[in-house]
Amino acid sequence: MKSAHTPALRGTFLLPGLFCLLLVSGCGLTADQKTAVTEFTAATTDFSTLAADEFSRSREDVIEMNGLRLSLGDPSIDRNTALDEHFTVERVKARVDALNALKEYADLLSTLVTSSNQEDIKAASDSFVASLGKVKGVSLTDAQSGAIGKGVAAVGGLLVEHMRLQAMQQVVESAHPAVQQVIDLVERDFSPTADHWSLGYDKVLSALNGQARDVAAHPATRPGIADNASVGQALSLASNNLARRKAITDQVLASVANLRSAEKNLRQVAQSPQVTFEDIKQYASQVQDFVTIYRLVRGTPAK
Repeated sequence: MKSAHTPALRGTFLLPGLFCLLLVSGCGLTADQKTAVTEFTAATTDFSTLAADEFSRSREDVIEMNGLRLSLGDPSIDRNTALDEHFTVERVKARVDALNALKEYADLLSTLVTSSNQEDIKAASDSFVASLGKVKGVSLTDAQSGAIGKGVAAVGGLLVEHMRLQAMQQVVESAHPAVQQVIDLVERDFSPTADHWSLGYDKVLSALNGQARDVAAHPATRPGIADNASVGQALSLASNNLARRKAITDQVLASVANLRSAEKNLRQVAQSPQVTFEDIKQYASQVQDFVTIYRLVRGTPAK
């Protein structure tokens, strides 16, 4: 008699457990949360790609301007002076590394939302942590790095959607301080008032413009110089570079300000499906403006 009721009793105990399992597994990211993450990652990928490209392109500008200064007889530069002085490959790389960390962060979030492949998720996580390690002055603590690793390692199995949500929350929260530090570095370099990349560019531009005007105003004291390089070319280059730099800098700084707010908004969205993502939408819209203007003044990113 006892054995006849055993299957029924087992079913009685198993069904609530199965129901709970299915209920928990369905508690994942909402459609709005996924949309917020998708918009944030797409915009961050575009922003980091174009900003990194601008560091390389502006270095090329500096080399060209310094070459013209040399041809125009600028006394503050000579043939023993490196034309990329203060704009070396090493300095470009340091800045590209910072922007690459932002891109790797976007890649990790995108992978978490779209993939259930544990190897892909772990690879994206490892790549993000490694990219931050290349950024001078920015790093994850052992606790933050461990939380990210633990979160992404749990994504999989029957509870994939539930664990995906938990992983997203852990990644966004743990990465927040480092991401904000990287954003600060990018803003510093493009700020026209900070003594870093943008101001250095302006100094070279101003020196070229001043030398060209001096040669044009005193041709008799510069025998042969005006024949070696066109003063008109130098003045035109200085003018064009100034206008382009201002257009790009304005867009980068606007995007940075929106990125800072959007990243904070993302933390809120990850924790609660009721939070709207207006800051993320505004950020995505601003980056689209940046993409449009950048292509107009620079063309497509350099390969």
